[in-house]
Amino acid sequence: MAVAGAALVALAWGIVAMESAPKPLAVNKNSRVSIPWLPETVTHWQDPINEMAQKYDIDPDLLAIITTMESGGFSKAVSPAIGAQGLMQIAPPTAGDIARKYLHEPVTSYDMFDPRTNIEFGAAYLSMLRDEFGEPDQAPSWDYTVELIAASYNGGPGNGGKFYRGEGLSSEETVAYARDALNMWRERDSQTSPTFERWAERGGQRLIDRAKEEQAGQ
Repeated sequence: MAVAGAALVALAWGIVAMESAPKPLAVNKNSRVSIPWLPETVTHWQDPINEMAQKYDIDPDLLAIITTMESGGFSKAVSPAIGAQGLMQIAPPTAGDIARKYLHEPVTSYDMFDPRTNIEFGAAYLSMLRDEFGEPDQAPSWDYTVELIAASYNGGPGNGGKFYRGEGLSSEETVAYARDALNMWRERDSQTSPTFERWAERGGQRLIDRAKEEQAGQ
């Protein structure tokens, strides 16, 4: 009986530990985009970013970083390579998967050039990737979680799996993307971000300039 009692106590403590373990990149009711160096073209969309971060329980600063890297805030952005669309550059096949599997309320009709819709799809996808690759022992910085999510967002979940298993990544683009996301995340509380500045110099400024033109006309 004593052994059984001890086992029950151990089980109870295990359940408590599981319940109290931090959820990777989760939000609280006061979570808001708070990065000082974000371009104004991205903070322009902070209301739907904050809304969808709360809805899908994913850190709004991460959502803003990915939005920055994908479009610079230009809601009509289109990738000539894969046809990805909108603020978070959702490719048509991925949009279909998100619409069916990852939205809280699945849909069959949607417009990826609608900013709020695009951000919701991106938030839902990031939340799924977080649930796939994020673990409590990656706390408290969540650096590794961010790197895994970014690799998956750019190169597909298969790349995230390879990275997670220590197999490395073959795509230089995905390696650079994951590294930039990680470093922007690390620099999110700073007044400036050298990583963001390098991203802008490599071509990101063109997206920001397009976004400025678009937003000036709204």
